[in-house]
Amino acid sequence: MTTYYFHVDNGEFIPDGDGVDLPDLDAARQEAVRAAGEMINESKRSFWEGMTPWIMNMTDDENHLLFTLQFAANVPSGNALYIPQTEADHA
Repeated sequence: MTTYYFHVDNGEFIPDGDGVDLPDLDAARQEAVRAAGEMINESKRSFWEGMTPWIMNMTDDENHLLFTLQFAANVPSGNALYIPQTEADHA
């Protein structure tokens, strides 16, 4: 088992001093996504109102940066339309 640390910056830096023991990097990735979703859900309106990107840096027990997750809410102003791209747009 390796101890993985999930350091969060959501406008305020919140270091993870305890970490989580997980069997491998795939388990750490799953836990990071789960934890990020839980934190965003618990933040209620502050995630949507602050418009500050949230960053989660995941490190191992030797402080190696393994990956970073970034989340941001972008609420358009005015009467914005979503026009999906087609495969032809990518060619």
